[in-house]
Amino acid sequence: MGHRYESVALALAASDAYENADLNLEVIDTAIGDMRSQVALDEAAFSELVSRFRLVLDTNRTAPAVMRIMVSAEAARTAAEEAGDPSHGWLSRRYWRKEAERTSQELVGHVAATLDAMIDEPY
Repeated sequence: MGHRYESVALALAASDAYENADLNLEVIDTAIGDMRSQVALDEAAFSELVSRFRLVLDTNRTAPAVMRIMVSAEAARTAAEEAGDPSHGWLSRRYWRKEAERTSQELVGHVAATLDAMIDEPY
C-alpha cells in the first residue's frame, strides 16, 4: 500500500514541477552543463544526447525517472531561492543552502543516470 501512495505523491509533485517547467529546465540545463566535462562524447554527440534528453523530458512526463528529475529540479530551485531570501534569518538560510546542495546533487544523480541510459540505448 505504501508504494501506491509514494507513486501518487511523486505524480502530484511532478505536476507541480511542470507548472514551473521553464524555470526547472534552466536548473536541469545548469546541471547538465556542470557535468559536461565528465562525459566522454564529442560536442556533436553530446548536443544530440541533450536534445534527445529534452525531448524525453517533454514527451514522457509520466515516466517515474522523468518525474523524479522534474521534482528534484523544482526542489533544488526552490531551496536555492529560499537560501537567497534576505527575509530569512541566518539559520534558516543555512538550512536552505544545505538543502539546495543536497537536492542539486540528487538532481545530478537522476540526470546522469538517465543520460547514461540514453547513451547505451540505440535510437
